[in-house]
Amino acid sequence: MILKRQKLITGFILVSFAMTFAGSLVPPEEISVPSYSIACPFFTLFDSISQKEFTNLWVKGTPIEDKIATLLVDTTTRTNFESKFGKSSNLRIKIASFDQIQKELSQNDQGICAIVPTVSLQPNWKRISIDGLPAPWDKDYDQQKDPLAVPTVNNESTSPFLPEKATTLLMTGTTALTRTTAYKMMLNGINYPGEKLRDVFFNSDLRHISNESSFWSLCPQPVLKTTMQFCTPDTYLSLFDYLGINLVELTGNHLRDYDWPPLLETLTLLEKKGYPYYGAGRTPTEAAKVLFVEHNGNQFAFLGCNIAGPDHVFVTEQLPGVNRCDFNQMEKEIRELTEQGYLVIVSLQYYEIYSRIPSERQEADFQRLSDAGAVVISGSQAHYAQTMIPSKDRFIHYGLGNLFFDQMDRPITGTRQEFLDRYVFYDGKLIQVELKTALLMDYAQPRLMTDEERYDFLNEIFSCAESYDKKH
Repeated sequence: MILKRQKLITGFILVSFAMTFAGSLVPPEEISVPSYSIACPFFTLFDSISQKEFTNLWVKGTPIEDKIATLLVDTTTRTNFESKFGKSSNLRIKIASFDQIQKELSQNDQGICAIVPTVSLQPNWKRISIDGLPAPWDKDYDQQKDPLAVPTVNNESTSPFLPEKATTLLMTGTTALTRTTAYKMMLNGINYPGEKLRDVFFNSDLRHISNESSFWSLCPQPVLKTTMQFCTPDTYLSLFDYLGINLVELTGNHLRDYDWPPLLETLTLLEKKGYPYYGAGRTPTEAAKVLFVEHNGNQFAFLGCNIAGPDHVFVTEQLPGVNRCDFNQMEKEIRELTEQGYLVIVSLQYYEIYSRIPSERQEADFQRLSDAGAVVISGSQAHYAQTMIPSKDRFIHYGLGNLFFDQMDRPITGTRQEFLDRYVFYDGKLIQVELKTALLMDYAQPRLMTDEERYDFLNEIFSCAESYDKKH
């Protein structure tokens, strides 16, 4: 992976980030058979079925209760699967063209799913695992254990999934290592917030964090006190090392709570430690710079801005600060980058609302940038997780909620609930969005949700998304 961010700093030398990471490449000759995936509508609440349930559905036509009643396959897929699982003459396995499969799954009819080549997945579909086994893009994937790795027959051509063409990107919500979160880090160790989620980060190639509190060597020692003036001890940056962070977003409202010196120190510290960042800078030109990333042949362009303010946080020609949103300019830039073949990822620090659904203005601004070609629009402002809009080639998530911040169901119930969005790119396109869900504990340490917690959370979010979509 190559990460580059070049910028000219007035009075300083030219600074360039260049980081190379060796990817885990699997020689093509070792990928002997195509990988298939079960795809259901995106707003599907379950994540997995058992191999026994799948076999009974395929052979006997036994529906999987409250999950899958009908499986759509094209003729090639049926031929290949019959060579492994036996003939399937039951009416629950239906022949459909790829166009028909796209149409059916877009209807969000629960109970209708499909088997498709993994390389043909789309972000408005949800891949369903067998027995919770890793996906072909996971680092611990074993093709020998994958029941849906099915050989081709009759010289039928189905493309295998090649790991050297895949990139996974983890996008996260608000991180503010301050107040009670910082106090807990002082008591329990700097890595305390990330201990329960470290594996989630390291299972992704690109690991993003939206840092909203400046690192400062003069930051007061953390105390148990509620304040809206944020800073973070500079030594706490080592948490980013622990999590393998390699993308730092700086669009937050609180980055200049102690005026400009802490932010300037943060920029210098990130550069010294080799952390690529975007969304802020020493000058307006630097703050608006695109962060370019290349990994496994996938070319990314990261942009970030803040529309909500406050005014003193914005960069000027004289003082460092955050990039102020100029949607006319950003729309133009997105179109140009898309035409050049980049996968454009946009982070927006929008107006905070404690609502699952977006405001009309938020919807319009996010949609505008998506229509310009951005493949991902991610809301960084939300302390309260919001809904999302999946489509066949891009994704909008209005707000992910917090990652590391001390809101234990305050000011309203639900601020403990968090999304970590894992995007899967393959051969220059977005093919999946995995919604990781976490729950904040002890004011500082999120953990993955239990199955019951996850079901209830997704059910609430998906119900809001579907009802909102019907109204619009």
